[in-house]
Amino acid sequence: MGYLKSNIRALAEAIERESVLIHRAALIDGYREIHKLSKFGVDRIIKKAAEYGGKKGARTLRERYGVFTDRLDEALELLTIIAESSRLIDLLEYDMEQMEIYVEGSILVEAVGKAQKPVCRPMAGFFKGFLSDFLERNFDVEEISCTAQGYERCTFRLKQK
Repeated sequence: MGYLKSNIRALAEAIERESVLIHRAALIDGYREIHKLSKFGVDRIIKKAAEYGGKKGARTLRERYGVFTDRLDEALELLTIIAESSRLIDLLEYDMEQMEIYVEGSILVEAVGKAQKPVCRPMAGFFKGFLSDFLERNFDVEEISCTAQGYERCTFRLKQK
């Protein structure tokens, strides 16, 4: 936790300077409409764009704010702060042994409602991009269960390639 405390000020500054305010209802309405096109593969494009956003965020933290680590647990702590402060989710937790990330209160689930398949692919893309770029290792992140499917929380499986 010492690592996190020493970098919390830089992280807070990065979030404040590098983020923009987007109305929550606009995000929900926008994703609801985009998700309707998922059967045409649009969700893969959105996931790729979110992955790019995660990479860009990781690079910004390292290059502009001097925040870096080579430990997955510390990177996940940073990701927790970023994700929860974005207000796109309510809670992010992770299990290092299971190599899983758990999310509660996803805005993407709020947008789509009930679904047969997981709906948080963009979030998986962001996590993949952030962790891969920040740790300079290749990760794959896939959502394996989703609140939209009736599960208690969304679960993402991490795999280091």
